[in-house]
Amino acid sequence: MRRDAAVNRERLLRAAEEVFAERGSAATLEDVARAAEVGPATLYRRFATKDALVSEVLTGFFRRLIEVAETARQAPPEVGLEQFLRTVGVELAEKGGLSAPIWGELAPGPLVERLRGLSTELLRGAQRSGAVREDATPDDVTAAVWALRGVIHSERNDPRNRGRELWRRHLETTLRGLRS
Repeated sequence: MRRDAAVNRERLLRAAEEVFAERGSAATLEDVARAAEVGPATLYRRFATKDALVSEVLTGFFRRLIEVAETARQAPPEVGLEQFLRTVGVELAEKGGLSAPIWGELAPGPLVERLRGLSTELLRGAQRSGAVREDATPDDVTAAVWALRGVIHSERNDPRNRGRELWRRHLETTLRGLRS
């Protein structure tokens, strides 16, 4: 790939992540081209369809979440799960339009499953350390993330609560429920 083509591709991916993170599936390829300050033809040369571009952006997003989980695995087991959930909360608050259910089949299934596996490892480590209740399940962790997504989405769409970061309070309540 020529240097200018590589630069344009990276610019498009950064702009797409920003636009999709903010507007979700309502964003158009024209919105992305405008944000990247390139013409639509440049975008379509790199990504023939919206699905192709979304798939690439989501792959990058979920790879970062996997890195977050792998970093949390390096923490002491009694704090790894909490560290992971707090960081996921920040990521979702900043990039809520990239959360998996919005995109359905475009979400990178193998990466989503890898992330679930890592979160299960974090849960099991926290349980072995005595920090998390023995009856907590991987589904509880998944539901905690779903709930965070819902609180973040509701807060974004409710002018009275926009910017209040109520997801943090909700996460604290959830974490208290998971603790031994």
